[in-house]
Amino acid sequence: MINLNKTQKGSLLLLLSALIYSFMPVLIRFLGYHGIPPISQVALRYIFAFISALVYFIFVAKAKFYIPKKHIILLLYAAIVGYGLTTVFYTISILNTLVSTALFIMYLYAIITPVLGFFILKDKLNRYNSISLILSFIALVLLFQPTSVGTWRTGSFFALLSAIATATYLIARKKLHTYRASYLMVINTFFGMLSVGLLSIFLEPNFYLHGGIFQISFNTWIVTILFGIGNFMAWLLMTKGFEYFHAASASIILLSELVFGVLFAYLIFHEVPPTATFLGGILIIAASTIVIFKGEM
Repeated sequence: MINLNKTQKGSLLLLLSALIYSFMPVLIRFLGYHGIPPISQVALRYIFAFISALVYFIFVAKAKFYIPKKHIILLLYAAIVGYGLTTVFYTISILNTLVSTALFIMYLYAIITPVLGFFILKDKLNRYNSISLILSFIALVLLFQPTSVGTWRTGSFFALLSAIATATYLIARKKLHTYRASYLMVINTFFGMLSVGLLSIFLEPNFYLHGGIFQISFNTWIVTILFGIGNFMAWLLMTKGFEYFHAASASIILLSELVFGVLFAYLIFHEVPPTATFLGGILIIAASTIVIFKGEM
């Protein structure tokens, strides 16, 4: 048995989390190709993510559920918008643009978060945040170059919405710092499942009314179940990994998701990022690194 020190163990946990997250675009494409529309696939995944979170909450964390007397509106916002809609936006973006473009734009949340914190939480916005913001604007100009006229607007736009929603979730999470991570995960997955499920029935009724859900193959169901469990596992590994590092160091390791994601897109979908996307991605990584080390997020 290999004995790992704290640094090695933390690095391994974070890299595994980044690896799982980076493989999700592949699974999103797989479910889309096999007849599950974007909002419905998020709703179905969240069913199994919620079951996983609930099992962990009860049997591993051994915590008790309670209804909070305050922060109810903020908890619901974090769950429905920050958790639920973020994934819906991200899923739509992956299905409508290059994986690399979606990933790079999504990671703008690292720059958007301190800006929102300046206005909402009255956090300081130092010169490093400002430099990162400028770099991110240049990156957006590069990333929104039309690589495919019929799809770039939809995919890139929803990736940007996902980044904004993620940033608002992180702001909400700061204000909800007194709640345990396992409790928030149960809340997030439950209301994410409920809200996205209702949204899918309203916006994608044919999938349910015309029997599309009953035509899903056994293998596709297996992938959906594993995807939902993977959602939970990636979060758990990330949370555990952060216990061994300062936030800055851990966040830098998580940037490996971009590298993994682009690599998987190349190996599986043969997607080669165009020069503009590649340069925009480098700027996003640079801006995110500056914020992580110097931005005091």
